[in-house]
Amino acid sequence: MSAKKFSYVKFSDAMSELDDNYITEAIRYKKKTVKSRIIKWGALAACLCLLVSGSLLYRAEHPYPIKELPLPSGSGSASEMAEVPRWEDLEIYAQYSELLLDQVEYQAGKGEVPTERLGENLGSVTARGWDEYAAIAGEDANRYRGATLYEIQNISVQCAVAVQYEGTETCYAAVNSSYRPKTLGQFVEDLDLQNTLVVNWASRDYEKPLSGHASIRFEDIDMDKVFDLLLSNASAENEYDDLAFSEPGELLGLSVSLPLLGYENISISVREDGYLVTNILSTGKMFQVGEEHTQAFVDYVLKECQGYEIVYVSDPGGDGRPE
Repeated sequence: MSAKKFSYVKFSDAMSELDDNYITEAIRYKKKTVKSRIIKWGALAACLCLLVSGSLLYRAEHPYPIKELPLPSGSGSASEMAEVPRWEDLEIYAQYSELLLDQVEYQAGKGEVPTERLGENLGSVTARGWDEYAAIAGEDANRYRGATLYEIQNISVQCAVAVQYEGTETCYAAVNSSYRPKTLGQFVEDLDLQNTLVVNWASRDYEKPLSGHASIRFEDIDMDKVFDLLLSNASAENEYDDLAFSEPGELLGLSVSLPLLGYENISISVREDGYLVTNILSTGKMFQVGEEHTQAFVDYVLKECQGYEIVYVSDPGGDGRPE
């Protein structure tokens, strides 16, 4: 027998004599290796899914950057808010706030009317005030002071006048809270909104997946968009009803001010049924401006204006120093 044949026979014999346990163990090892690889890649896939899900959830929870603001004034204790200022601590417009001219009642406020905005002299009146602490003490609480009323240029006297108290130089705006315009066009014209209205921001509620309600504020609102989309339907009638408490959902809220008349953070509500609702001059006004206009305005705000999640804190800077 040759050496080559001998080697072949010996190798075959050796293979035939291998213990079946070794072969079985090798097969098991291969299966374990495959199984461990499956587990390994499955774990990696699960981790990746968690990372993606976590990222999506975080974005849903925080769709906008957070902007910290100081707590609004008047957010103190109930006793602090209920305290009535004493007569001598009040500004003169708050002391003698009640005015009557041609059967129209006006309420004076803090808005200062510059001399160049004064119009025709409407005559002299007697302004009335009420001293709450005198009333509590059982004394006569009525207070009176002479005053002169003026037109405010470009503002209807049905909306507001300027009052100058005797012995003073400053003129304050006094508004007619019972003013009710017939149409949106009249409302815009009577208040000269093109020149007096200031839009502070737009806001929208957002429900977070985990932590619930959040308020999103949008800044740098284009005034042209406000007038073109929300205040351009001049013929829209004022349909506000004090007894109508059920209202469709609000799409967006606008915070507006009329500095000339002393109003700050007055509400304009943009509703899903195409109505615009506001409490400018302290009473409700509601105009149908069209669903396509209200939705177009909302789309503009959401897509083109910078938004922030507003969080009110006592220390916005986070440095521990009181405001």
